[in-house]
Amino acid sequence: MAVPAMNLETSAIDVVAVSDKKRLEEFLRVPWIIGTSSDPNWVPPLLDDYRRQLDPRKSPFLEHGEVQCFVARDGGRAVGRISVQIDRLFDQHWKGRDDGVAFFGFFDSVDRPEVARALFTAAEAWARGRGRTKVRGPFTLDSKGESGILVAGFDTPPRIGMTHNRPFVGPLIESAGYAKCRDLFAWWYTPGEIDERTRRIAEKTRALPNVRVRPVDLAHFRREVDIIRDVYNSAWSENFCFVPFTDQELEVIAREYKMFVDPQIALIGEIDGKPAAICFAIPDVNEMIRDFDGELGVVNIARLLYRVKFNRPKHARLILLGVKEEFRASHRYGTLAALLYIEVAERGARRGYKGGELSWTLEDNVMINRGIERMGAKKYKTYRLYEKAL
Repeated sequence: MAVPAMNLETSAIDVVAVSDKKRLEEFLRVPWIIGTSSDPNWVPPLLDDYRRQLDPRKSPFLEHGEVQCFVARDGGRAVGRISVQIDRLFDQHWKGRDDGVAFFGFFDSVDRPEVARALFTAAEAWARGRGRTKVRGPFTLDSKGESGILVAGFDTPPRIGMTHNRPFVGPLIESAGYAKCRDLFAWWYTPGEIDERTRRIAEKTRALPNVRVRPVDLAHFRREVDIIRDVYNSAWSENFCFVPFTDQELEVIAREYKMFVDPQIALIGEIDGKPAAICFAIPDVNEMIRDFDGELGVVNIARLLYRVKFNRPKHARLILLGVKEEFRASHRYGTLAALLYIEVAERGARRGYKGGELSWTLEDNVMINRGIERMGAKKYKTYRLYEKAL
């Protein structure tokens, strides 16, 4: 169906709801159509991942949510896109504390405010029709996926699972009436830049006889993924926009991430033999797929398998580092995070990684951000979440 053309000052924009495979392919290809691919630091995402996320038969998100995608056209040509989604798991977890939220994602547009306003008007109408009172984002499709609009740090390419956009995208969102909700920070770490205080804390924790840090066991990776889920769902449960991992999401991770995991930088901290903390970093897959132009055909799969085995990335992204809630406030074990920082840095250096990104952290998570700074990392990118009341 087509949303009625908006009566705007410079152009009548036709906003079309994605309702079939043909329109979905147009939606996915909008960044290429509107010239995002001309940015030398943009890394084309693997479109098969998005196809799965938006396929009701395959999408873990659609087990507990719903989504509608829109494409904006001018003169029959795509000029922008947006998704709008509702997450029932988010609703359940935040009931009474953060009600009435719809989320947007996949936003991209030519540098024309009327296009942005037309897209957001369509998304807001969809959300309002489902009783929502505010729209927040971008998320693809929730906080476990790509989050935020890049507002600082455009001079380097994104790491795996992070976004990249042109500088005018943030102002376009603001032109549609959206204001800053939170900023997310990405940090860059180079081996050897850890302060002595952090080292002393880590060594004291390492010396405890009932504390052990071990690499994930790829031979039992499904079990390890369950451990990561349990720690994540405990350690992050009160973080802004948290949504727990589901069994279906874990199956996708166990199936698709295993080939990329380097056990020496994916670690589990144990106390008395029981999982208490995780430090999950992966090689920066973006370094291996940048020239794939978004597609994994037979040739690119062969190239990827070769690179995984013989030409692994020189950098990594630390995606998750957390301590279970029951241990985090402990004077004795609350320092597990410092030990994991040291372990992943030392093991990564021995494996030949030249550096890596720690991302993302919330701007108001003062304790975590200070710990990262003491480790020697530097904030080098900022991503912004926006919100608007309906």
